[in-house]
This record gives sequence, structure tokens and C-alpha cells, in this order.
Amino acid sequence: MSERDLATRLHLPTLGVTAVIVAGWSLLSWRYGAYVLPSPLSVVRGVGEILLVGFGGAVVIALLTGLASFLSPRARSVVHDFLAVLNATSVFVWIVISIIWFGLSNWAPIFTTFMITLPVVASNIVEGVENVDRRLLEMGDVYRLSGREKFRAIVIPSTLPYLVAGMKVGFGLALKVSVVAEIFGVTSGIGYIMNYSREILATQMVFVWALVMILVMMVTDKLVFDSLSRRLARWR
Repeated sequence: MSERDLATRLHLPTLGVTAVIVAGWSLLSWRYGAYVLPSPLSVVRGVGEILLVGFGGAVVIALLTGLASFLSPRARSVVHDFLAVLNATSVFVWIVISIIWFGLSNWAPIFTTFMITLPVVASNIVEGVENVDRRLLEMGDVYRLSGREKFRAIVIPSTLPYLVAGMKVGFGLALKVSVVAEIFGVTSGIGYIMNYSREILATQMVFVWALVMILVMMVTDKLVFDSLSRRLARWR
């Protein structure tokens, strides 16, 4: 493997640009203070808390709905109806409900992120379950595989690409929704800072935080989901 191929595979150009941006961000944070520009670590910690709980919880529930859809056609019908309702519900409905239930706390964006991300990831997983090659399942019956063995050897490899695709879309959506929810429902976070910057006419800071969001999404997409997709392709 050539040095150019190795650099491309490791995303060294992206990592280099990211390092420069983070270094500049850290210097500006030190210069102007955390209230104007929080440090990268504090932002990552705050966003991570919302995404890990909201997005992570949505992925877990989505996996359970996929399992239920595989085990029971009747459960699959219920899941379809349930997801149709969630997909038809506006993000602002969940934001208002979250503020009523949780007030100005981090649980408001966490709940909103969970409710918006869940139908995206779950729909992908259910679609993956429905598209499992029935001939492979019949072959499993011929070889007298148990239900657990068929699930592990056939269903999981067949549905993993759908899960990764759903998580990739869901993560971007979760980040956007969490920022919108922060604007309305909390007193900290990227959304709150962007809204505060708008109120004090610090337009440049609005654009700075917009770039921060784009950076987080691009880095996560390149370093996490693209890497996961490649490893999954080799594993399959």
C-alpha cells in the first residue's frame, strides 16, 4: 500500500484540518472565555451527553422493535403503525412536550432527540428484517438450525447494513434536533449559545457555531460510520 493510499484510508487530510480547527478553537476559547466560546472539550461533553442518551436509547429501542418484527408478523404490523405515527409527528410537537414535561433541563433535548431519531433507525432495521433472504432462512431449516442460530448467522448479517445506514442518518438528525431543542428548552449548549449570539447581534458567532456543527457531523461521518461500513463489508 502506497503512502498516498494509506493517508487517504486514515483520512489524514481530514484529521489535519480538524486538528488545526480544534487548536484555533481552543485558543479563541482561552482568549474570550467559556461564556462566549466554550472549549471543544466542554462542547463535546455536552453534545455527547445528549446524543449518547437520546440517540443511544433510540438505537436500543429500534433494535428491540426489529427483533419483535422478526419474531412476530403481528408485532411487525403494530411496529409499522407505531412508526408511521412517529414519522408524522413534527419535531416542534416533541420540543413543546419536552419543555412541558422536563422544563429547562438537559432532559428536554434528550427526549426530543430520542423521539425524532427512533423512527428513522427503527424503520431501517424493520426494513432490513423484511428484506432478509427467505431462501437463506429455508436453508437454515434444511440444516436444522435453531431460531437463535438463524438469527445470529443470517438475520444479523443481513440487517446490519440497514442499521448502520439508519444510525448514520439518525445521528445527523439527532445533532440538528438537539440544537433546535436547546434553543427553546435549555440554558446551555450549542443551540442556546447560537440563540444568545443572535440576540446580542454577534452574527459571527452564529456562523462559528454552525461551522462547529458541520465539523462534528463530518468528522463523525468519516471516522465512525465510514470506518464501520468498511469493517462491516469485510466481515460479511
